[in-house]
Amino acid sequence: MIGEASFHGSDVEKVAGLYGIDPERLILFSANVSPMGVSGKYTEGIKDRLDCVERYPDRDYTALREAIAGYCSVSPEAITVGGGSSELIGAVIRHKPKPAALIVAPAYAEYERNVLLSGGRTVHHYLKEENGFEFDTDALIERIDESIDILIICNPVNPVSTALTREETERILKKCREKNVILVMDETYIDFADEGFDASPLTGDYGELFVIRSMSKFFCAPGLRIGYGITSDRELLKEIEGNKDPWSVSSLSNEAAILMLSDRDYIGRAKRYMKDERERVCGKLDGLKEKGIRYYRPRANFVLLKLPEGGPTSHGLFEKAVRNGMLIRDCADFDGLGDRFIRFCFMKKEDDDRLLSLIGEAIGEAYN
Repeated sequence: MIGEASFHGSDVEKVAGLYGIDPERLILFSANVSPMGVSGKYTEGIKDRLDCVERYPDRDYTALREAIAGYCSVSPEAITVGGGSSELIGAVIRHKPKPAALIVAPAYAEYERNVLLSGGRTVHHYLKEENGFEFDTDALIERIDESIDILIICNPVNPVSTALTREETERILKKCREKNVILVMDETYIDFADEGFDASPLTGDYGELFVIRSMSKFFCAPGLRIGYGITSDRELLKEIEGNKDPWSVSSLSNEAAILMLSDRDYIGRAKRYMKDERERVCGKLDGLKEKGIRYYRPRANFVLLKLPEGGPTSHGLFEKAVRNGMLIRDCADFDGLGDRFIRFCFMKKEDDDRLLSLIGEAIGEAYN
């Protein structure tokens, strides 16, 4: 067994090199990227726009912001773009000197990292395993007070895949308004969720809300590095623009995003597939409960599993999956979880079935 190193979900080359496997052979159940491939409208349309790299992009990204506005049904003036959601996470956190941040956990490590880099401090509100990692909105609202500058929520939550409804978010926003707290809502995975979970419709009424979204996961385009933020607070937007690098979205990425956002057929197919596959996989996971496996109701394109005591640890199953050409996420390094939790995203049906068979076999072997 190789030492229990910690890997990001997209550390393909690192994992492949460590285990002596061709990275092209690995099915990426760990990266949470859609299995649909890139938009056909992008593939065809970008051919005629390749010479855009000969010039700088529009510094204001006017056409891109209009495309995003149409997709999210918000005003173009409420939008800022950046080099992936990561740039915008850092920019909004840095708008306050030495911010005090309340982070809903388990959570993406970059939230805390950016707060600490800004000289700030963090406290955590943990979603509880005994509640299926579902939100207790009342309990969260009680944590919002004058000692907090920023509340950070990933919705749906990575890695547990639970989510707040729009109505629950509005309740939280009312408390944020009362206590002068900015709510940073990371909606990286919101495109995979059903209607009624996205917070962007609330930005017009609540200047306290800053929504962050990305083209990486749903549009299967992590290499483009495109993220965008939405807020009706013009002063906040101005400060965030000042915290970003100019032209952080390349001319090619700018053109690609406009094409992808206009591909309504692709968007509809991707949403339908993910909803159907999520339900199908959960049905199969129900059949594994007799082996002691527990899963938590997913709203995004991935699911969190807890492995039974006495069976393989999360790292043990991670290694078994890698050696069989499948890269899953060992969640032992997420604060609030442990060495019995794994996460995987939904891929093509035949690949999902292969992974589920491996998981079932690994649990069965432990009790033979």
